[in-house]
Amino acid sequence: MERFWHKSWPKDLPHDIQVPNLTIHEALMATAKRFPNHPAYYIMGKTISFREIDEMSNRFAHGLLNLGIKKGDRVAVMVPNLPQFPIAFFGTFKAGGAITPVNPLLKELELHHQLESTGTKIMVALDIFHDVVEKGRKDTEVETVVYTKTGEYLPRAKAVLGKLVGKIPHPELPKGAEIRFFNQVMSNQPAKPPENRLNADDVATLLFTGGTTGLPKGAMLTHRNLMFNAEAGRKWFNVNEGNECFVGVLPFFHAFGLSCVLVLASCIAASIIMIPRPDLKEVLHVLPKYKATVLVGVPTLYVSMLGHPSFKKENLKSLKHAFSGAAPLPVEILEKFQGLTGQYIVEGYGMTETSPIQTLIPEGVLRPGSVGIPIFNTDLKIVDSTDDTKVMPTGEWGEILVRGPQVMTGYWGKKKETEETLKGGWMHTGDIGRFDEDGYVYIGDRKKDLIKYKAYSVFPAEVEDILYRHPAIAECAVVGIPDPTAGETIKAFIKLKPECVGKVTEDEVRDWAKEHMAAYKYPRIISFVPSLPKSAIGKILRRELREVK
Repeated sequence: MERFWHKSWPKDLPHDIQVPNLTIHEALMATAKRFPNHPAYYIMGKTISFREIDEMSNRFAHGLLNLGIKKGDRVAVMVPNLPQFPIAFFGTFKAGGAITPVNPLLKELELHHQLESTGTKIMVALDIFHDVVEKGRKDTEVETVVYTKTGEYLPRAKAVLGKLVGKIPHPELPKGAEIRFFNQVMSNQPAKPPENRLNADDVATLLFTGGTTGLPKGAMLTHRNLMFNAEAGRKWFNVNEGNECFVGVLPFFHAFGLSCVLVLASCIAASIIMIPRPDLKEVLHVLPKYKATVLVGVPTLYVSMLGHPSFKKENLKSLKHAFSGAAPLPVEILEKFQGLTGQYIVEGYGMTETSPIQTLIPEGVLRPGSVGIPIFNTDLKIVDSTDDTKVMPTGEWGEILVRGPQVMTGYWGKKKETEETLKGGWMHTGDIGRFDEDGYVYIGDRKKDLIKYKAYSVFPAEVEDILYRHPAIAECAVVGIPDPTAGETIKAFIKLKPECVGKVTEDEVRDWAKEHMAAYKYPRIISFVPSLPKSAIGKILRRELREVK
């Protein structure tokens, strides 16, 4: 197909790149060989080098082999952004296994679904999650649980102090032949890697996602999928090997943080400042302290950052790259950030099933409202949302279809869903978008988020983008709710800025919206709320708002 977006292609970049024939752990090992003493992770005052993480993951790999792991076995990891995550991550690959990261916020039934559907054999979990783990793994194939303590890899003084004051809880763990401990698994194991058992086309991760429909499913991403995204990011942003420092605020158990922070940083010898729990004050503190050069976040991070009383331009003095994804970034926030700091936020678009990047804004380009152009080796088309054989003209909305080396091989154990999603060799994203004449992509919303008001289609993100221009609004989310006359009506949930609470009424906001939007777009119902429900990475959860009575 014609890649007409090449007219907007960044200068000095090839249209296609070579897809690395390399596993993720081989990339880490190569980095550790070139930069053995370079900091891989900063965590609460402790520094771990690439040589140390390489050797620790080797020991963990041998420990897994002693536990009986076989090639292709799944290992679930329920650990936040602590050193134990990359140790288990790289160690599992070195032992020949595949990782299924677990969101620590899952409850027992949700965990049970993930463990049961993947046939997980071994689980690694933080000890404070033991109650959910023990209930969730019942009647699954989990044979061994490896528990780890929060403070195991923190500086000793902080770990001891935290235990004394109760900030780092260490609960009484269950006993049994199937229970192991992280350091016990690694104890007395060789620092050299086991014989390599994987290749680039083997499954690396089963990342759970709602996909386009139904219950969460395990998207099978290969080493090649993830390594392509890392190489694409390295070339697109022209990051310097051995000279970058990432703020690790995105959770590693999510595709965005896993691919665009952990894997990418490991390939380019970049340091990661680990932040176990998303904390804006901590982000603003570590940025100047460690002279961070790369910030990867979601729109709510940038919204909160700009609204925080301690935010100063000086916080971002060292920053060279700021990237936003997972949801549309309001134009108001993009322009305000650029105006205050002189720093562009590069937007992109992707999903778990595409490792996750599909499109990116070229660096140095300000294109408000767009998520960029398709990246290297990637084809993208917009089709009629009811007939995927009909390609939509430039400028018209339709479903986004994508194909490229970053696209998953399928959903684990879900043949029908895989065939439907990858029909005709194209990934059917379920997202609504359009091209402009220059090949830039604009996102409307998920097909299921689209609001049908009378005969009109209303994109929540478009309404939200305008609402963010109201001086009293800190955060907002728009959903459609059933209406007997209109089919659906538009409702906006709004969190006001602290200084505006009690001074602005819902009627005033609705009247303002009516003045600034087309008659069919403005929200008929305004609801002030103290906070908005968010996912683990900070993405606003519209599905929960739709259930609010």
